Amino acid sequence: MEYEFANSSKKHGVEEEVIVKIIESKPGIKVGLSRENLDKRAWIGLDELGGKIEIIAINFIFYQYIIHAMPIEKRGGEFDDKMDHLW
Repeated sequence: MEYEFANSSKKHGVEEEVIVKIIESKPGIKVGLSRENLDKRAWIGLDELGGKIEIIAINFIFYQYIIHAMPIEKRGGEFDDKMDHLW
């Protein structure tokens, strides 16, 4: 699978290698549709220091377009049922 990274995915300093590792480690879950009417998928995984990272990507046919990657701790500790299923 190919990956493209939106500028917004780099906002919180999560490295591309970490993002790819998390995406390739599990299928993620559908969290909605993009304005192009394509699936948006989400993942949560661990970075190399054990920090939890949330990722959202749009599933284009030939590549994943990563639009969001952020340490969960920046969210303020919220953890709801939908996020729980990402583990």
